[in-house]
Amino acid sequence: MIQRNVDPVIHRLQRALETGAPREEVTQALAAAESATESAAELSSLLRYRADEYIRAERMLERRRLMFAVACVVCLFATVVGGFGLATLDRMRALVDHQAEFDKLVTAEQWDQASDYLDQLDEATRTEPAFVRGREMVDQAIAREAERKAEFKRLADQMRSLPLADIDPEDVKRLNSLARSEEEIEFASEMLGKAEEQRLQREAARANDQTHEFETLQGKVDRFLRVESAELTDEARAARRFELQQELGRFAATHQLGNPELSEAAKQASKMLAASAERDQQQTDRDKLVDAITQAVGDSHRYTLAIEHFADSWPRDPLTQRLQRDAPSPKAIDTTLAWIDVLNHPGYRRPQLVDSAIAADWLATLRQAETLDPEHPLSGLATRWRTTYETIAGCDDVIGELREAFRSPLLNRIYVYPDPGGQVFYSEQPPNRTSQRAHLVPVLVNPMLQRETKNFGLRFRDDVLPGVTLSGHSQFAAKVSQSISDVTAVDFTPVAYRLIHELRTFQSDPEFDPIYRLIWMRRVLEIAVKGSVPIKLAFGDWLETLQAAQFDWDTNWLDTDPDDVDQLVQRTQAKRLIESVDDWDKRVERMLSEFKSFRRPRPPAPRWIGWVSMDGAKYQVVLNEPAVADPLVVFSFDAKTGRTKQVAIGPPQSSMSGRVTDPAAQQCGAMVCVLARPDSDSPDPQQGADQGG
Repeated sequence: MIQRNVDPVIHRLQRALETGAPREEVTQALAAAESATESAAELSSLLRYRADEYIRAERMLERRRLMFAVACVVCLFATVVGGFGLATLDRMRALVDHQAEFDKLVTAEQWDQASDYLDQLDEATRTEPAFVRGREMVDQAIAREAERKAEFKRLADQMRSLPLADIDPEDVKRLNSLARSEEEIEFASEMLGKAEEQRLQREAARANDQTHEFETLQGKVDRFLRVESAELTDEARAARRFELQQELGRFAATHQLGNPELSEAAKQASKMLAASAERDQQQTDRDKLVDAITQAVGDSHRYTLAIEHFADSWPRDPLTQRLQRDAPSPKAIDTTLAWIDVLNHPGYRRPQLVDSAIAADWLATLRQAETLDPEHPLSGLATRWRTTYETIAGCDDVIGELREAFRSPLLNRIYVYPDPGGQVFYSEQPPNRTSQRAHLVPVLVNPMLQRETKNFGLRFRDDVLPGVTLSGHSQFAAKVSQSISDVTAVDFTPVAYRLIHELRTFQSDPEFDPIYRLIWMRRVLEIAVKGSVPIKLAFGDWLETLQAAQFDWDTNWLDTDPDDVDQLVQRTQAKRLIESVDDWDKRVERMLSEFKSFRRPRPPAPRWIGWVSMDGAKYQVVLNEPAVADPLVVFSFDAKTGRTKQVAIGPPQSSMSGRVTDPAAQQCGAMVCVLARPDSDSPDPQQGADQGG
């Protein structure tokens, strides 16, 4: 802007000097030129000298004109007085004429002509102070002109010898300022044009280089935004973005003046990176809230709060809209968790260890789940064994009843005393060979434990005492007493079956009376079916057969009169009833099958490890722990029917996520559970059943 304002002012000064303008106009032009430039040094020294000399010459001429006027007055006075000053007047006129001619040559900067003109003057005129100073001025001007021409020639010769690309633009400017003649001006203008062309070429090349540099930098930015952002970790992505922003900042600052358009483009690219950082931060904030939902899986209260927090923070997010529309209520989640608790209960997972207390606790857990939803998809797995658990829960009472039954005095050490007449008597008195009254034995008259004394007489020691033995039922009671003492709800079924089996197959001498054996068979079965579902399943109908049989259960089996036909019939019927079961092995197999089925370790309960989320328009599983091969199920909830559905979706595509393609499972916020394989440390179900049987 300054250079464009300076050139017209200097041109005005040059024109004023060349046209011989008045001193005042030249003075004003010089002052304007000095004030229009930043410093006086920017004016050409020659131009300044010319202006100063011009102004000085004009002042001198004015003074001389004044002197001339005075001289004229003096001459006139002298003429009037006399002709004394005529010669002096002529002299003054000649000086004025010489000064005027000399001033024209100086004004026209015709220094050689001015020098020749001074040489032609006479010695007296040349010694005049004005012409002495004029000579000094002309000599100095000629010397400066010689220096100018020499400098111009040096620069011109230098430019002719150098390639155009090596010519310094500043030298071209100086050459142009030194040009005076038409030939010099023409050459300087030519060089100026070439320098300008070279400058434009350099600027174009520089602009191309800058464009290429920016395009390379823009390519880095594009790759970062399209590819690297997805591949890098959050920390690495932030570091790479900062690095690119630094490069763009340096580029914009470097080319702010030289190429403002590219500088602005670099600033825009930097703004794009800043915007991507803001989007990343927003995405990070969103991902944290989504991750909070995932981390809350397993706790219905935290899970619900995490969903609410996400919805409050991102009200316009599509995921929020889906969650608000589809997510199951806390009650629905708690219902599924309640049924999972049922299946995850130690009493359910480890049935071979279930006792009455564990069974009762499991039943309480089951009833709690049933109050929430008795028709939940998981209910079928649990209710299959309800009766068994209820039976086990009451098994302690059954065991007490069994032990109480075996405390009967009739099962104590009861001895059989054979009578020589063929009848036998039962007595609590052990055989005694030393007592003087050993032949007097208190015997049991009936099951009511009425007693009377039997006198075996003199034949006791020889005919009775040698045959006295422990009764068959006492031998049986002694054999099973330890099992009855040790039995628990855990092993009640195998112990009860052993009692039944022993009653059926027990061999003793003397014989276990058939009537009493049948009575005990019915009694043991009555107790066993109350404490064991497998025994009830296998032998319940046989018990019903015994109970419905036309048998006199009040028969006095202690009366062993061999002549009593009714007693004989009853014993025969008792034996037949005990041996009447012709499918015993199948019954045992049925009992073992049911027993093994119950005691077989159950698979792990479904475990809540994820939820159904949205990825764009697609449903996906998000897990809080890896699940590679284990199958997954979704528990979706129908708010209209109030029913929960269990939808199998198979294993995930990756360890932590997977697509949900089944429409029945596409419910945002629905629970995702893993159906893990059985524990590796679970005992073998067959082995457990065999041991129990």
